[in-house]
Amino acid sequence: MFERSHRWSVAVAVALVLAAAGVWGGYPVLLIAAMAPIVFVAYSALTSAPAVDDQLEFSRRITPTRTYAGEVITVELTVTNTGETPLADLRLVDGVPEELAVVEGSPRAALTLRSGQEATIEYALRARYGEFDFEPVTVRTHSVSAASIYTTTQQASGDTHLTAMFDPEEYPLAPQTSSISGGRMTDRGSEGLEFHSVRPYQPGDPASRINWRQYARDRVLTTVDYREEEAIKVLVIVDARPSAGVASGETEPTGTELCVSLANDIVTSLLADRNHVGVLTLGVSGSAVDFETGSAGSTEDSLAWVPPATTRETRLRIQQLLDAAAATVRPGDGPTESAQHDIDPREIIGRLDRRTQVVLLTPLCDEYPLELVQQFQMTGRTVSVYSPNVTASLRPAAGGRLLSAQRSLRIATLRRRGTTVVDWNPDEPLALALDRSSTTPTTHQPNP
Repeated sequence: MFERSHRWSVAVAVALVLAAAGVWGGYPVLLIAAMAPIVFVAYSALTSAPAVDDQLEFSRRITPTRTYAGEVITVELTVTNTGETPLADLRLVDGVPEELAVVEGSPRAALTLRSGQEATIEYALRARYGEFDFEPVTVRTHSVSAASIYTTTQQASGDTHLTAMFDPEEYPLAPQTSSISGGRMTDRGSEGLEFHSVRPYQPGDPASRINWRQYARDRVLTTVDYREEEAIKVLVIVDARPSAGVASGETEPTGTELCVSLANDIVTSLLADRNHVGVLTLGVSGSAVDFETGSAGSTEDSLAWVPPATTRETRLRIQQLLDAAAATVRPGDGPTESAQHDIDPREIIGRLDRRTQVVLLTPLCDEYPLELVQQFQMTGRTVSVYSPNVTASLRPAAGGRLLSAQRSLRIATLRRRGTTVVDWNPDEPLALALDRSSTTPTTHQPNP
């Protein structure tokens, strides 16, 4: 699209004034002086900006294209002048998704490219939870006089999609299991893969499990038991209340986004092992989720949750529920507003099987998660807490030090109660936090 600049309007006005003064006063010198700006105006009218739709090629590289929320990614955009005409004034802006913040460098550039020459601009983005598509590159050229402007958009080849997730291989859960065949080892012997014990032979034992070597040596029939492999039932609770929608900086992901992203990968990992997995979101009402299929987690339910199961339908509902939780991000809301989103723990406990484990994902910005964990533990349920630290970058300020100290006290309280707590700083790989949690001692205190 071509546009005309008004930068030479002043020159036209000056020329008219000089010409009028020369005619009115009879001064030929002023008439001659009026010709100079007229020449520039005429030149600008006769020149136009080059149309570069078929003259430029763009290539984009995103490193990495799959990461986790909070990570810094690098974007390199290369432009090549494939035409025969040099471009003296080329300006471009890469199509960065609106949700992502630039933390280093700039997606904008002003270049001069000879024929066959290429140039690369580089900048860094802070990833947020979700999947993002880059828009086409906006290109603008100017004529030599800068009076003519040509603007267009061009799609870049290479990387155009960014996914911000997590990819831990395992998550620490207690060795509790249900009676459904699945992906965790139990402490009782039965059919399976891992050796458990040897016991006296009983009528009806399969011939394949008889210890024939011992029979050949001692003439005594014994049966080999293997450690039974069974599934676990897990309810993943995501804290999406307003108090969790805070971040340590304007370009940092919020606690809610980090929890939602982590929940997505925990669910994927557990379902891959054929475990029964469900999700409950705090701060999202059941009526706010538009499930596409079935009645589980229906809009008539006061809780926004999907009961633990293994079906593809369950995975679809969980993804819809996590999307609804991610959409609740409201940076700046305080704990006072969060109180109206606090669910009575008994309402959750009454819906769960007694052997269902609970994984709570929360930035621990208020006291409610401690109450929730205590109620679960009083009913004999195992609870693990994953807590992204959104106060790490706030410590230099007085308010940040207070929030960080309060969070540390909450973590210490949970660990004194025997709760496994993964204290994760988003600036480091999640695997390091998992390793620390496995070596951090906890002091168990009996429930009152």
